Amino acid sequence: MMSLRFSWRLCSPSSVQRISVCHQSAKAKREKLVSRYSAEFPEKLIIKKQKSAPHMYMANEEIAKQVNDYLDPHLRESNCDTVLELNPGPCHFTRHLLDRESQFRKIILMETMDHFMPRLQEMHALYPERVKVQHGDFVALWKLAYMDKLDNGTRVSDLLQDVPQRAFTEDVNMLVIGAVGSYPFFKHLINSLVFQSSVFNWGRCEMLLALPPPIFIHLTCSNEIGYLIYRSASMLFQILFEHRFIAKVPREHFLPQQAEFNLGKSSKLGKVKSINPEYLYLTKFTPRRNLHELCAAQDLPALWFFIKQNLVSRRNRIIPNLEKFVPGCGPRLIINQHAKEAVTPLFKEAVKQLPPYSMRSTNMSTRDHFPAINIYTQFGDLTPSQMLTLFTQFRSWPEYNESSFLASLENTLLKLETVNDQSLDDSVIAEEDDISGESVDELLEATEATTVTKTVSKVK
Repeated sequence: MMSLRFSWRLCSPSSVQRISVCHQSAKAKREKLVSRYSAEFPEKLIIKKQKSAPHMYMANEEIAKQVNDYLDPHLRESNCDTVLELNPGPCHFTRHLLDRESQFRKIILMETMDHFMPRLQEMHALYPERVKVQHGDFVALWKLAYMDKLDNGTRVSDLLQDVPQRAFTEDVNMLVIGAVGSYPFFKHLINSLVFQSSVFNWGRCEMLLALPPPIFIHLTCSNEIGYLIYRSASMLFQILFEHRFIAKVPREHFLPQQAEFNLGKSSKLGKVKSINPEYLYLTKFTPRRNLHELCAAQDLPALWFFIKQNLVSRRNRIIPNLEKFVPGCGPRLIINQHAKEAVTPLFKEAVKQLPPYSMRSTNMSTRDHFPAINIYTQFGDLTPSQMLTLFTQFRSWPEYNESSFLASLENTLLKLETVNDQSLDDSVIAEEDDISGESVDELLEATEATTVTKTVSKVK
């Protein structure tokens, strides 16, 4: 009887009518997109929707002009003469770069899809001295770097052969402009700075990217949002990079189209997933010029390991954890005689205009001590600058060179030789999510498999 009633409800005229109207509306919208963009884009980019598109294309001149207007003051203040455009596609934005003839002497167009290569080769033929074309995937640099590590190949250097090289402490060597929705790409940028590899071997390139709100919030958030989002990657990104929010740009003007998120009422990530899903955040970030003054290049892997290891669980407390490496160090942290050096914002930004939960970029200090550390203080209580200060203090202790910390670091670095960036966290240092069924990777909708199943099973 129940099944009969259920069947009747499904087939009721009102239900059928609603389904029919929705289907017709979706079909009409799809046909409108195809008629508008089919002359320039392949059908799979127009029709197929994705929750997390690693590559995104500016679909029309309208959005290209809008992005150009937003970036104009940032491009004008730069002295860099080389720009790398990610996935230019039909070259809507490329035309605006070409108009800056007095500034950009070299424009590198890096495209992943074969469909657009004839158009890009035509652009190179028109401007042979200024425009260089590369058929490759800049967003998947982490894959190329991993394959190079396995066979001593030159895939990364071949892809970046047109990029000028400069010392890390010199001015920016190139500007990278595009739209990226790949979380592994940002993990690779962090690891490239830490381990001095890949793209940052060519210099301190500046990124001007449109990215999904969850990725930006994850990388730039404060600890007020909660440990589920404020993770080791958040701390590392803010220590290594200066970042700046520029503007919101409509997601509907980028291809492929965004698939809708279905958020359950009990979703712990709902408050972040539901922030501006109809937009991308146009952002700017650059490696800190004084990074190696804050932390010596040879100590960056130790800083990386210190942050990753101590933030495995949000319940980790500072004093008990550090006493595992240096027994009896607690009183030094509790009775801190060092004067605190406050950090200040780097850019004049209205806090109200920033995305929710994100922090303004500040300078970093090695003397930004957390006030009144006690045995209950957790690592998640620290700001990125305070974590850098704690590591600097830990590194200066005479027991450091003989501590088990260095042995653990060496073992971890040996394991890193056999993994890539995407599997690095779950196979070497798996962070505890403290939840079931959801993870930070799920939040960011990465196309690769998430690590939540492994993590939750370890916790249980």
